[in-house]
Formats: sequence, C-alpha cells, structure tokens
Amino acid sequence: MVGERIESTSRRGFLELALAAGSAALLPRSLAAQDRAPRPGKILVLGGTNFVGPAIVERALERGHEVTLFNRGRTRPELFPGCEKLRGDRQPEGGDLEALRGDRTWDAIIDVWPESSALVERTARLLADRVGYAFFVSSIAVYRDFSRPDITEDAPVHEDDPGWYGGEKVLAENALESLFPGRSGVARCHAILGPRDDGTAFHYWLRRLAEHDEILAPGSGRDPVQFVDVRDVARWIVDCVERERPGAHNLCGPAKSMGFRDFLEQTREAIGSRARLVWVGADELRREYGVQSFSDLPLWAPLDEDAGFQQVSAARATEAGLRLRSLTETARGAWEWWSAEAFAGTTFPLGGNGLPREREVEILRAWADRPDRR
Repeated sequence: MVGERIESTSRRGFLELALAAGSAALLPRSLAAQDRAPRPGKILVLGGTNFVGPAIVERALERGHEVTLFNRGRTRPELFPGCEKLRGDRQPEGGDLEALRGDRTWDAIIDVWPESSALVERTARLLADRVGYAFFVSSIAVYRDFSRPDITEDAPVHEDDPGWYGGEKVLAENALESLFPGRSGVARCHAILGPRDDGTAFHYWLRRLAEHDEILAPGSGRDPVQFVDVRDVARWIVDCVERERPGAHNLCGPAKSMGFRDFLEQTREAIGSRARLVWVGADELRREYGVQSFSDLPLWAPLDEDAGFQQVSAARATEAGLRLRSLTETARGAWEWWSAEAFAGTTFPLGGNGLPREREVEILRAWADRPDRR
C-alpha cells in the first residue's frame, strides 16, 4: 500500500520535526543563520501546539524570535521544550488568565484558534497596553456572498451575526482592530492543509488515493479548488509580525488557478498512488445519487453552486510578498504526518466528512452499469 511505502521512508526524520521541535535547529545551521529576523522580538502565541500554532512557533524560532506559549498544556505539551510556557484556560467568561496579568510586555501576540470572539476580545483587552502588535488567524468564512468570483478583502462581511463560525470571526477581527487600532493584522485563510492537519477534508482524498484502486471523482474536473499550506500561513504571519503589517489579507492558493482534476492527479502523483479516478458529472451525483458537494466530497465546490467560494483573490497578499509552495509538497507533508508512527493511535473525526467507502462503491458500480456508458 502507498501508506506503507511512505511510512517506511519518512518516519525517522519526520517524527523529530513533529515531536522534538523546539529551536532554530530545525533548519541546517547555515540556512538558519541566513533566515534570521533583522530585529528578534518577543512573541506571545496563544495556543501553539495543535496545527497552525506549531508551524507559527517553528517559523518564529527559525527567525530568531523569543517565543512564549500560553495554553492549557493538554495538547502535545512536549512540543517546544526550549520555549517559555504559561498555563491558563481561555473562556468567554471565567477561565484562568492569571499568567497573562501583571506588567510583562511582548512585541506581538498571535491569536491562533479561539472558539468565540469573546475569547479574542477578553485576552486582547488584557494585553492591549503591554503589546505592540496583534495578529489574528481568521477565515474566508467572514464573507457574506460567494456568488461571484474574485472576492477581495473589501467584499461585504457578516455583521452582527454571532454564534456561528464566520460571524464570530468577524466579531473577533473587529474587537482586535478596536483594541489595537492600526497595529493589528488578520489572515483570512482558505482551507489550510499540510503537516499536523487533523481535519478530515484533505485526508479523505489522501486515504482514498492511497488505499483503493478506484475512487469517485466529482464533476468535470474543471471546478476550481483553493487551499493554502500551513507552513506558508506561518511564514506570512511571522513576516506580518516583523513588519507590523496592518489590515486583513486573504491567504489562498495555489499560485495559479487549479481545477479539481489537476488537484487530485497531482495529489495522487505526490504520494505515489496508482488509483484510477472515475469522473462522474455534478448533475448526476446530485440528482441521481444524492451526493452533496463539500460535505460528501470534501473541498469540491461546483461553480454552479458558489462561483466565488473557490475563487477568492489573494492579490493583496501576493503583492505584499506571500509565497506559496506546490501542491506536491503540501500533499507529501500532509500524508507523511498522517502516516507517522507517533500518530497511529490518534483519533480523528473521520465520520463527519466524506462518503463512506461502501456508498462510494455503490455509486461506482451504478455508474459503470449505466446503459449509456456501455
């Protein structure tokens, strides 16, 4: 199986990166020396041990910054042994922020993944007078209308719409700008993929391609798809911190537009799969087989449903220096992480996204038996 082949070649080196990361030694010394920030600073990362957080911490350490982590100490507490770790618990009300009180100062804070805008506002209010710059990881879910392509940062966002993901992100962005006027940055990210991704969307396709000889592929293959590598997100965020870059920027790739056919074929090639892709039209999938885009077949959003959802503009960030790696590198990094021995016992919410394999096989058989395909 593909997973076994990759597993045998990647585990030794990859586990060191995944579990023992904690210093600029993650890079060769010569490269690390060339990649230092002109003025190392003190950065407080709220979270920092799950998915986006570790990538940010690694990048900040590579650049020579002094990083402090604030979290509960429950998720991978063994990461970054060389960093200062403050323990606490963020809650909309109550919780424990005692470790953040006092007169300590930081050059910047990075807020990675709060569950609600109240968490952002409460922590930011506590630190606003003692921190120079604040950064928040947001989402393209803030936008109100995906019916048209080329959505920019000036497009309408959800207003006064609390209680759900996109609405809470907007409220969080507004809170940060209010408390750090002119000295805060926001990354509105599309689907984030890569190492430590414990979501189900991309890994649905990785597992299918690695484990089966034939898989269901949706639509014509021309529907666009967008994503961004977690390491590119981290590099952008740390660069924003160093430059104190203000305002919101969409973070999405690839650098050149990509259809779903190229997305699956390049992913297949990246992990060494020989699975055959069976393309079934969008109308047939929806009308005859009851398949829903995105939830049943992750990351697939047909143009006739939401033309703008997979055509968000990253021009502003690109002009400011955003660099994006290839899908090949992203797919390999994600699959290596998934295949790593240290995570063999990790439980992922596999039932919440994607077609069950049994249902996929039923559709493939029905599609092959159609009279018009004989």
